[in-house]
Amino acid sequence: MRRVSLALCSLVAVLTLPAYAADAPRAPGAASAHAGGSAAPAPSAHPPAELPLVAEVLILHATNEQKGIDPRIGKLPELGKPPFSNYDSYQVLDRVRLPLKKDAPQNLKLPNGRTLQVRLLDELGPDSVRLSASINRPSGKEFLPLLEVKAHVGQAFIVAGQSHKKGILVLVIRVVK
Repeated sequence: MRRVSLALCSLVAVLTLPAYAADAPRAPGAASAHAGGSAAPAPSAHPPAELPLVAEVLILHATNEQKGIDPRIGKLPELGKPPFSNYDSYQVLDRVRLPLKKDAPQNLKLPNGRTLQVRLLDELGPDSVRLSASINRPSGKEFLPLLEVKAHVGQAFIVAGQSHKKGILVLVIRVVK
């Protein structure tokens, strides 16, 4: 299911997407049988530590320079659909991982001088989170006021529309463990 929201300050599309990069299937751990019939080692008395949450931010530059889509983006079919299909070229500018801890905002300076702030508001379950995101201008005023998104781990959402060098910035944000 996709949700699209437009902020009135500027064309800012926010789209919740299915995971744009599927994790490779994990092979189940295999216990090796030893001569003499010994069993696999007993499980540890401590439960495995919960993996920390991370926001992966893919910063793209969308233009109409007829250069196509940078192969480093991977599968992101939404770029071929409106409003993203208004641009014919997408280039990866950066890929950043921001550690997420509840109510601890993480800031990322964007190529156009603005600052993206991402904050983990709540863990709704083992694979679901509530995040807030905002983009501030260098003057400190909010360009994209506080936006709240409920997403599953591995699910991406797009924030786009900030002007940058004859095009726009497109931010693909995905929470991973």
